[in-house]
Amino acid sequence: MKIVAKAIIHEDGEYLLQLRDDDPSISYPNCWSFFGGEIEPGETPWQALQCELEEEIEWRPKQGSFLYRWNNPEDFCRVHFFAVPFTGSRQQLVLHEGQSFGWFTLQEIEHKDLVATNTKQHLKRTSYLGIILNASKLNNKHKQKE
Repeated sequence: MKIVAKAIIHEDGEYLLQLRDDDPSISYPNCWSFFGGEIEPGETPWQALQCELEEEIEWRPKQGSFLYRWNNPEDFCRVHFFAVPFTGSRQQLVLHEGQSFGWFTLQEIEHKDLVATNTKQHLKRTSYLGIILNASKLNNKHKQKE
């Protein structure tokens, strides 16, 4: 089973999503989803996520909070989700993977076309439970080693 790490990147009530490439050989082609990727041997989920974000958008977060693990029945992989508060300048993000990226509120995501179903479900789950804000506050200065 493939193991991946995904970032729920947030700032000021908005979430950063990636419009994935329109390539049928990848998971959720041409859909808006979270940034992240596969965990390589010897990496922790947090280390893998930092590397993926640096590769994908030239941003390496210093902090993040482990939220939960989820087994994706559609893609047959285990996903480690992290709440990652955005720090820095949005204008300095440079996209290297995917067609586009954007910042959206939960309401915008709910009504947006081409959003992967599980993306909406995870955002609703974490938003409903207040997980993202609480996790970010609890681990404000802690680097996640999960």
